[in-house]
Amino acid sequence: MLSSQKISASEPRLKTPSMVARDITAEFTNAASKLKIGELVKDENFTLFEAVGALEIMDSKMDSGYIGPGEAHAQALEDDYDVRRELQAEEVLGLMDQLLCHEVAWHMGHPLSQTLFTSIYLDRILWPIPNTLDEAHFHRERDHQARLDLERQGPLTHLVLRAYCVALARSCDIVRSRILAEYYYEEEDFVSQLYNRNLLSTIDVADIRSLVDRAIKYLEESGDDIDAQVKQALIRRLRFRDRFLEAVSSTTEIVRTSSKQNFVDALSFIRPIEESTTLGRAVEEAFSVKLQRRLASTLPPRPMVKIKFQDAIAFLRRLCQDAIDMHELFDYSCAYDLRVSLWQIVSRKPPPGVYIRCLLQAYIRNDIQDDGHRLLLDDLSELVMPAHVLLNKENEEAEAPSDPRFQMYQTMDRFLKRVRQPFIDTFRTACLNRSRIRRTLTHTVVEWDTIQMEAEEIDTLLRPLTREIPLVLYDGQPTYSYPLSSWVYNEKLNQIRTILQMGFELSIYAPEELAGIYWYLSHICSTHIAHIDRIRTFVSSDHSKNARPDREPLFDRSLTVLRRYRTQLIATETFSLALHALYAFLDRRGLLPHAASADAYSSPRLRYELRMKPLIPITLPEIVSYDVYEGEATLKGETDAAVLARSRAAIDEAKKAWEAVLAQGPFLPPIEEGILPGVSRPAIEADWQKNVKDSLRACIGASIAIQTVSKVLNNQSSQPPSLAVEIPEVGSTGRWHDWWAVPRISERKK
Repeated sequence: MLSSQKISASEPRLKTPSMVARDITAEFTNAASKLKIGELVKDENFTLFEAVGALEIMDSKMDSGYIGPGEAHAQALEDDYDVRRELQAEEVLGLMDQLLCHEVAWHMGHPLSQTLFTSIYLDRILWPIPNTLDEAHFHRERDHQARLDLERQGPLTHLVLRAYCVALARSCDIVRSRILAEYYYEEEDFVSQLYNRNLLSTIDVADIRSLVDRAIKYLEESGDDIDAQVKQALIRRLRFRDRFLEAVSSTTEIVRTSSKQNFVDALSFIRPIEESTTLGRAVEEAFSVKLQRRLASTLPPRPMVKIKFQDAIAFLRRLCQDAIDMHELFDYSCAYDLRVSLWQIVSRKPPPGVYIRCLLQAYIRNDIQDDGHRLLLDDLSELVMPAHVLLNKENEEAEAPSDPRFQMYQTMDRFLKRVRQPFIDTFRTACLNRSRIRRTLTHTVVEWDTIQMEAEEIDTLLRPLTREIPLVLYDGQPTYSYPLSSWVYNEKLNQIRTILQMGFELSIYAPEELAGIYWYLSHICSTHIAHIDRIRTFVSSDHSKNARPDREPLFDRSLTVLRRYRTQLIATETFSLALHALYAFLDRRGLLPHAASADAYSSPRLRYELRMKPLIPITLPEIVSYDVYEGEATLKGETDAAVLARSRAAIDEAKKAWEAVLAQGPFLPPIEEGILPGVSRPAIEADWQKNVKDSLRACIGASIAIQTVSKVLNNQSSQPPSLAVEIPEVGSTGRWHDWWAVPRISERKK
């Protein structure tokens, strides 16, 4: 029952003889002002039940059906917008662009209740749920003839706009189905809730495309009834909707067999759509948040999400381009090239949308999963076992259990079955959002540590079968190659390095931690370089013992892979050492920005334990103790001049190393002309070159910063240097690369 009396905000609503209400706002504000930052006051008896019970049901912020006093006539529960009226061509054009913005907002992760389901036209089509395309109309006439009459009387609304809305809804249904089939995070990547609606999933795509063709034909034959520019703009939007629907529907099965031409065609219409948006006229009253009252939802009412048309166009252009470039992955020549290609696509800025990342997952799950055995064997051959007896295909033909080849095949098959799924998951993990990639790696790296221990046991079992002769290395002791565990250890070190580097990209580390984390990154790179050198020693030894013309390409390829790994690791290690020394100097001089409350609630030891928490369960490499870490991170015992000299020497080496990385190129050369031809990947290669060049730019920026500090220190050696230090945020113009937090240093003017 609604009351017409207005209630004052300061007047207590509850009045009983036994209760006296008073205003405690001033007292509460005064008490809260005395709390320190981060301090929390909690009543132990105030449980979750009381907290939920404190929510007021008849609150406009919580109850979508609530109508306040005196608002019964001013605000109706339902909209009175007439969907049967015939729209002007400019209005239809404006509605299409508005629907496009809402569609893109949904792709970005906003729920349907705040985007597409605020459209009254879409609501009339989707509810009640139509069983056939003939029923999907804005106004549900009872018989077919009445619907045809309505379409003839208002073709712009009931044919052109209807065809656009139906194609849009069906394409969203296909996109949603693809996303639901892969790994994604609800409310974080994508909101899948349909609120008891259906996005025309039972209607055949061919029938919808026929409807769109009919709408295009009507516009082409309409004569001078519609302005020529507006007519052409409407046709282009319908053609884009047709090609986009065909593009997403072609990826519902095997992604590899889909044609990129559909996305190429859809992309070709985006620029004309962008240029003709000024011809349209928005119809704001055709969208309403009141429709949320009719949706099956437990959530409180939320405002409509509106994004700019230019932002929607930019997102749509990236989506189509990413879908086109994704096809460059399909003709991978080896595991090394596949890793490089996949990482470059998922690391683009801005990052690909959830739909593209799920398409990549579908490709990995369906195509690479079936070919995972060969890909795994190729990766083993490329890194640690070129032309190795354990990978000989003839081992599979041995049938006698006493035959060493039979035993080698059985043991290797057990290892491959154990490691195949974690190996495939390393590719699939790269398709998650950036935060989830790092979080997932902190879990999988522990699994790979367990796999390494199992691989060492398998290597021990295989050693008598292969009759391996140990090598005498630096310590004078005979050493075996342990090829399987070496391969696993290489993968584990890659994951640890990625965890540390993505921490910079995600802005996890505080300024006072940068010196220590960059040192730890250099420590991991140094460990990895030593491991690569060990692998190369055994591969070179096998090469000299088994020199045959037919095996030369395999050994050359393996040595090339190891050489590239080593060059990239040296570049990362030296750059990390340069930034480590620079930040150590800035920290000891008190020039880094520092949160006032940081020391009150934490300590360097606690922060180090927190950062190393994902690596604590790992047996190899062992976690560096805090005492050693502190000494290395702060460079205790070294003078400021020595610290800056260390930084200058390291940055010079880093620039040379990154130039060497750039000269090597992203992909491996073909093994042999005619057997494994090179594949052109222009888009991915351009991304890779930009990434390396950004690292080079960061090197140059770090070199300038070091020179600035050295100059000021020489001029003001007897007093604290007057320097201003700024650490650019990720994504800002001053941050040349997300993984390299190069400070911007300038001399303060006196």
